Amino acid sequence: MINARLFAFALAAPVMALAPAASAQDVWDDPGGIESEASVEIALVAAPDADEAVLGLAKARMAINYVLMNGAEIGAVGGVELQRNHPARAGFSGVFPPAAGAGASSGGAFSGLARGDTPADRDLRISLETAYIYIEGGYGEARLGADEGIATRFFEGGPALFAHSGLVNPALDPTGQIIARTDHDLTGPAAKISYATPRILGLRGGVSYTPTADRRGVDRDTESAFPGASRPEIEDAFEVALNLSRRLPQSGVRLRAAAAYSQAEARFAPDPSLYGTVETWSAGASAEFSRLRLGGSYLESNNGIAAGPGDYSAWAVSAALPFGKFEAVAEVSGAEDEFAGLSSDSWQIGLVWKPSAGWRLASGWRDVDTAYLNSGAQVPATGGSRNGIVIEITRSF
Repeated sequence: MINARLFAFALAAPVMALAPAASAQDVWDDPGGIESEASVEIALVAAPDADEAVLGLAKARMAINYVLMNGAEIGAVGGVELQRNHPARAGFSGVFPPAAGAGASSGGAFSGLARGDTPADRDLRISLETAYIYIEGGYGEARLGADEGIATRFFEGGPALFAHSGLVNPALDPTGQIIARTDHDLTGPAAKISYATPRILGLRGGVSYTPTADRRGVDRDTESAFPGASRPEIEDAFEVALNLSRRLPQSGVRLRAAAAYSQAEARFAPDPSLYGTVETWSAGASAEFSRLRLGGSYLESNNGIAAGPGDYSAWAVSAALPFGKFEAVAEVSGAEDEFAGLSSDSWQIGLVWKPSAGWRLASGWRDVDTAYLNSGAQVPATGGSRNGIVIEITRSF
């Protein structure tokens, strides 16, 4: 582990370097006072054909900032999320019933997917998802505290039919069987330090470091509370990422792209030889035309497995056709986890309607096909039917 004093200096150095040199009086003179901003988002998901017919979440976020005389901005951000998800899929981790010949009960260090006993109903869960301080100036932005890693912050992908219950990176999963994740969230809301450069010609770079991924978030559970399934500890996690956002001047086409790589150590006390270094890379891109949006994303990880096969991979491709306040969206995704012995292919098609500011209504037909790798047998339905209608209503304030 890194020496505590050295780590503290590493945290402070980039923060101090971001603001241009100035006298103490210049820095703290009040150019305009403290500003604050608050937001709330509520989402309700209904899937009549699924065992978990109604799911939901509520998010609240508060930000306070202060602009210094040298132009740098300092501030603090906090966010809380309340969520009722499928009991087997809390924080995206998933426990699937063992099949014949399947012996793995611990989960992949990245994917979190595992075999185990039927999980207990966790019902409502609440978590402090965000709590960090930041400074932003001419040399970029530094953050310190509970926050997403730089790979997740820089993520890009195709258009989504559902904001919270999609085929990939879902916060809410009515079926309990979606296993595709491409947003490169390795560490969840654990405390970390991040630095992002200014955007130059549309390109921005970033790096983050997480000493220990020891927090159980509602959208990313880096541990496991399920009986019969356990997770390794993720430590010394480094992430680097690039993000591109450019609008072509002549055609007006908006291009977005991102690539990220992360490395961490996975430690598992019951069997130290089972896990080792976790290496994960991801990429995603999208293009927005006047009458069409399309894009995709891909992720591959060795899951930290040191003994035997255990790779995890996921992908997603989607397209959207906007017309007025409506948008037609089609999506396809897939994932495979060798360690948990699972594979999945899914598709959905539907409509998004934005009747006014702050409202988003989406409805579509979904088909999810999840199977065991070793036998090809279908996974028993942990969340009801694998296909049917899904409806999502989102209200933002």
